[in-house]
Amino acid sequence: DLVLEAGAMDSLLKNIANPASDSLLGNTVWALSNFCRGKPLADLQMVAPALPYLAQLLNADSKVALMDACWALSYISDGEDTRIDAVMNSGVTPALVRLLGSESSSFSTPALRTLGNFVSGNENHTQAVLDAGVLDYVPALLRHPKRNLRKETCWLLSNIAAGTHDQIAKLVSRPDILSIVIQHVHNSEWEVRKEATWVLSNIATGGQDAHVHALVELGSINALVDIIAVADPKILIVVLDAIEGILRVGSKTGRDYVGFVDECDGLDAIEGLQEHENEQVYEKAVFIIESFFGIEEGEDENLVPTIEGDTFAFGLPTVDKNMNVPTEGGTQQHQQAPLQPYNF
Repeated sequence: DLVLEAGAMDSLLKNIANPASDSLLGNTVWALSNFCRGKPLADLQMVAPALPYLAQLLNADSKVALMDACWALSYISDGEDTRIDAVMNSGVTPALVRLLGSESSSFSTPALRTLGNFVSGNENHTQAVLDAGVLDYVPALLRHPKRNLRKETCWLLSNIAAGTHDQIAKLVSRPDILSIVIQHVHNSEWEVRKEATWVLSNIATGGQDAHVHALVELGSINALVDIIAVADPKILIVVLDAIEGILRVGSKTGRDYVGFVDECDGLDAIEGLQEHENEQVYEKAVFIIESFFGIEEGEDENLVPTIEGDTFAFGLPTVDKNMNVPTEGGTQQHQQAPLQPYNF
């Protein structure tokens, strides 16, 4: 802040516009990227004058300058929508998307980070990135040997999956992408699995019925059940949200997704969470079991009879009259009479 307030940006930009040598250009762009980084972030008004220069540098012959320009853009766009607006309005989105196809991760990594910042903004920001063709580069990034690139690609996809129904549909229309995401939920480094799980959960909870059906057809239920074994409460809640969303759509549309979950040993896994130390995990597990699986007849064969007058009553389980059950458009209070006891 002290350096920026002393007016260093103007002099630095003059050297970027007319560098005396490639070496000087590399050093000045590196210095500029450091002007933009750090927490708390530099004031947008102080760094915004650099944006036209950074946009031009995306076409620079100097690889070092190109790399540092990408990082500078990622630093400036990290934050609220006004910062994202400022960077996107400089026209850098198409060039950043093209850099995702670079053979060098030195360019694709900061480009991916910047685009991830873009799609974490509002739906217009996300749409601009989709319109620039970002999904065409995603399959290769999801298979990249570098863990961080796979993680950040899943992060980008999770934010697209949190967008509008049309944006979710755009993602769901690429089963080649979602199949790899599901594979990452099954078996990948933990950091990648977490972000991949968010992709599925955001579609399952925010998508339309057709989007959820597509997820199930690609094998998402099995993947979500697999990850229940983890100990991270935050991810368990994300997983349970996804399973609840899938079961809710199945209940509404007459699909036996309850059976799918049970076949994957999902019911046993969810029942095990009733002993979880995290209260939110416990409550969500109980809600799913009571709402979608119910209690099978004859489950408790050792009921103690109660005496009602001159008869013994072997009570069957009663249903809470105020239990929430899934219906179209959310949950509603569903009243159901309790099962009657057998008296004899």
